[in-house]
Amino acid sequence: MTTKTEVHASANTSARRSEAVQSVDPVAVKDYLLQHPEFFNQHPALLRDLDIKHETGTAVSLVERQIQLLRDKNGSLEKKILHLVQIAQDNEILEEQLHRIARRLIEIDHNKNSIPIINDLLNNEFPSLQIRLGLYDVAPEYTVPAENNITDSDLEYVFYKQIIQENCRDCIFLRGKGLVDLFVKRVDVKSGVAIPLRSNKNFGVLLLGSSNENRFYEGMGTLFLEYLADLLSRKLKKLLKQ
Repeated sequence: MTTKTEVHASANTSARRSEAVQSVDPVAVKDYLLQHPEFFNQHPALLRDLDIKHETGTAVSLVERQIQLLRDKNGSLEKKILHLVQIAQDNEILEEQLHRIARRLIEIDHNKNSIPIINDLLNNEFPSLQIRLGLYDVAPEYTVPAENNITDSDLEYVFYKQIIQENCRDCIFLRGKGLVDLFVKRVDVKSGVAIPLRSNKNFGVLLLGSSNENRFYEGMGTLFLEYLADLLSRKLKKLLKQ
């Protein structure tokens, strides 16, 4: 039990401390802290009682500000890590697809049904995309379905002209309402890419289309697209006119 004497003594002590604090020179405190920058590391409990004016004018403890800054930084790093993990997972899926396609292409014989078989292979591997495999100047002994044949009238499209006639080696990204006309299935296609198929010169195009307008865009990485085009080019160049 606390006695009256103890309460009185405690009150006197608090009063003396208050007088001592009021008599402290702020400049001397500042100079001391500058000379002892490790002070708050040695006395971390003091930080919880400090209030520092924020730029907005509200009072925020130094620890709270530090914690918030760390949370913001950690949140930003976490988003970057999750983005990198997603990219790695997407790349792993693409690698598996390319491996399956490569194995299947090896198994396909060169005969009059080669093109329809390869066309079905691509559609099965990329069910969420619109696919068109377009070939130009194929030897007459091979069957070329209408959907896979690039005609002279198709060369009126700028990207066909660039790839087939001008021998452009780069992927060409496509946008616009006319995209739907490039694919057999009349679905809403908002973004697409035309990938050249090449030997000594370009002889075809692989068209990929998506209903997601952000799926294919200028500046995206095209490494896996080029790998896919290279696999197809090596298989299909044997069907060309000699």
